[in-house]
Amino acid sequence: MKKKNRLWLIIALCCMVISIIGSSLIQTAGGKVEIRKLNLVISNDDTLYAQMYIPKDATADHKLPLVVLQHGSQHNLQMQDMNMVELARRGFIVISGDALGHGSSTPRGMVNNPALNFANVQILIDYACANMDNIDTSKIGICGHSMGAAIILSTLQHYVEEGYKGGENKIAAALEIGYDPAYEAWEFDGVDGPVYADSNWGVIAGKYDEYFFRQEDTNNDPAHILESQAALNFVRQADPSAQGPVEEGKYYTGQINGKTVSRVYYQNPEIHPQNVFSRNTSHDVIEFFYNTLGTPDGHENISPDNQVWLIKQLFNLLGLIGMLLFLFPFACWIMDAVPFFSSLRADKELPPAPALTTAKSKVIYWIFFCINMLLPAALAMPVMHNLIGKESFAPATANSWFGEGSTNEIAAWALISGACILIVFLINYFVFSKKDGATPETWGIKISVGNFFKSLLLAFITFLTVYLIVFVADFFFTTDFRFWLIAMRTFNANKVLYWIAYVPAFIIFYLVNNIMVNGGNRVDGRPDWVVTLVSCLANACGIVLLLAIQYIVYINTGAFTFNAMRTHNLFPFVVLVPAATIITRKYFKENGNIYLGAFTIGMIYTMMQVTQVAMNTGLING
Repeated sequence: MKKKNRLWLIIALCCMVISIIGSSLIQTAGGKVEIRKLNLVISNDDTLYAQMYIPKDATADHKLPLVVLQHGSQHNLQMQDMNMVELARRGFIVISGDALGHGSSTPRGMVNNPALNFANVQILIDYACANMDNIDTSKIGICGHSMGAAIILSTLQHYVEEGYKGGENKIAAALEIGYDPAYEAWEFDGVDGPVYADSNWGVIAGKYDEYFFRQEDTNNDPAHILESQAALNFVRQADPSAQGPVEEGKYYTGQINGKTVSRVYYQNPEIHPQNVFSRNTSHDVIEFFYNTLGTPDGHENISPDNQVWLIKQLFNLLGLIGMLLFLFPFACWIMDAVPFFSSLRADKELPPAPALTTAKSKVIYWIFFCINMLLPAALAMPVMHNLIGKESFAPATANSWFGEGSTNEIAAWALISGACILIVFLINYFVFSKKDGATPETWGIKISVGNFFKSLLLAFITFLTVYLIVFVADFFFTTDFRFWLIAMRTFNANKVLYWIAYVPAFIIFYLVNNIMVNGGNRVDGRPDWVVTLVSCLANACGIVLLLAIQYIVYINTGAFTFNAMRTHNLFPFVVLVPAATIITRKYFKENGNIYLGAFTIGMIYTMMQVTQVAMNTGLING
């Protein structure tokens, strides 16, 4: 094994070790918070997975407030990482769960009792009250983002109704992030008159939210939600004397059902996905629960501006980078250490494509380069939103085998984009570049049957090794490798079946992408770093342009050019596809073909995709 590859393997492993230890230290507040995992059987074989962050001083004699968190659609419990870390280090007991149909909980379409689909927060609260003697049941808060906020709203309504009907309203404070509250009174059977929630209630709205906070009297512009009659009606639930416009961050206080409660409306300059990755939102969450549940007994009041969650995310990012750095040197080590795989090394370097020596050849090259750069972006909405998504608000087209709506759309986009790019590449070859001396020999598609299957096996070994590290990190430290919307996390049996179903589409895309990068952009006389840079730009610029059009138009007109949910699903690919380009270039130079790199990236990226989105249905329960 080359010294350089050995060094990179050591660096990659060091990055992962530092990541695991560093993120663990922060999320446990230096050992002051215990993290427990919960697999709760809720109906027959239906399971609800959650993590509990419990300050170690919480006991039956020293009870602490509880906050239950809920992530949004297409996400998982770790997307509340920001709030889990910040609230737990301040002395709150925190529970964050995978909603049904997400993460490691039962797929939504397989839940035996569909009524449970929006009841997961209620289930966790009832479980905690019945089984945890270290909770101050007079100080229970709930908080969720987007779909999670809709679940919070449903949970609050359930407990308020219980309270008005002679039972107990267990919710002292509810905070919705990225979702409208109930602006008007509720009506319950058997309860006289309109009903308002006798709990503290807050909202955090994004100024540029793509989905919510749109009222006709403010031209459906979320930036002006505080000027709306709806927002004024909300704060008047507690303070009928309030005058508009609503003041951002002001607590409006009054009496409801004999209780002193408050209403507050926060607004931050951010888009919807930013709500889970924002110092501003984190500040407001901390402030809200301090104001409504109080400073936990025995804990100092830490300023909401004092935040460490981003440091943890940076440790997680370091591990994610380490994982990607690990792939190529690990494969090289296997090829050196195991004679069976040694034949995968190339005997000689493949010749590059002919140099661009004439003005005509340069013009033709860049025209086809731009076409292939723009094709994936041009096809994204027609394939994902129109063809597969059937113009639904959110991805939902699924069946038993292809059970994830979002992944169905992305996999179809990958296949169709790959096919179209390959067709354009072949047209260029047969019409133009073949005449200039180009040959398929430069593409790296030639491989023996034996080496093809060896490449497949080595890629699978690399995939298993990478996810073994992920499972070890989770088992011993309850950490994974993520940054905002990009993550490597553990998975259950359903995800394995999804991986088998979807991996061919992603592998095919990266095989085509490898031909473009190494057969089209690897031009004679062009330095290797330029080949890589040009290829990374080709793989990112189209998507960046699509996102730029979406948000420039939105900022200037308040209207969207493309479906918002689908553009959000493209965010990770701005990073992941260029990263794959760099990695597969390394493989190509070592192996002299497109296969090992594409197989490896295809396998890993498929699992990253299927573990991050909602499960509409599945083949295995639980």
